[in-house]
Amino acid sequence: MTRATRRFVFLCISVGALRQRLGVVALLTVWLASLVFAAALPYWRGSIDVLGLDNATNPVYRGDPNKPLMSLTVNVDWGQEVLPDMLDTLREHGVRVTFFVTGHWAQQYPELVKRMAREGHEVANHGMRHAHPTQLSDWDLTMLILENHNLLKTLVGEPALLFAPPYGEVDRRVVAAADALGYRTIMWTIDTIDWQEPSVETTIARVMNKAQNGGIVLMHPKVNTVKALPRIIEGLRQKGFSLLPVGELLEEMDGAKVGVS
Repeated sequence: MTRATRRFVFLCISVGALRQRLGVVALLTVWLASLVFAAALPYWRGSIDVLGLDNATNPVYRGDPNKPLMSLTVNVDWGQEVLPDMLDTLREHGVRVTFFVTGHWAQQYPELVKRMAREGHEVANHGMRHAHPTQLSDWDLTMLILENHNLLKTLVGEPALLFAPPYGEVDRRVVAAADALGYRTIMWTIDTIDWQEPSVETTIARVMNKAQNGGIVLMHPKVNTVKALPRIIEGLRQKGFSLLPVGELLEEMDGAKVGVS
């Protein structure tokens, strides 16, 4: 073997060894970085979560207690057979409400969602699906709101940045997730419990007996609710209340316009 050949073989071996060593170093670097990240992640996430929770707004249960204003809200994850009559009734009485719709339902009945917006009602977020918010991971909770937001944008252009948690489940983490997306979390002052299908008279009484300044009334698209609506609307007006969507109720309460995307 000539001297040149020996030098070439030595060079090849050296380069190969160098690559092997560099590969080992790179793997060690990645491994160490992963360890550091894994060790720091709980503290990092904890600080972010605490920051979000500390700065989260409170859920809204009622508007201004000093103004004779009230809002009717309708949570929608079913009831498509009833909604046309409900919309007809609201139009006949000149009342605009806030419809909180799930994305799952909106995908199936986009024309009803578009009609809500076209007739001046507020279309807001009830989650992509009717899941239990407090049982979701941080990521899934965010997606519950965000996916529906993006869907509603395609249907109505500018959904109201109002979130009604499915099942009425709310805690500081749910509110913080909504806040991070620019949403206000909306609850209620008066629950008709109409999903249990009470009588028309019971539905009316549940609203009228608790009517109050800033009241937010929770309803669903049920047959007896639609039958009760005319008397509820007339009764509230006779008591001196003006009815307006939740977004406008909040504007009257704190002067902060509820934005749209």
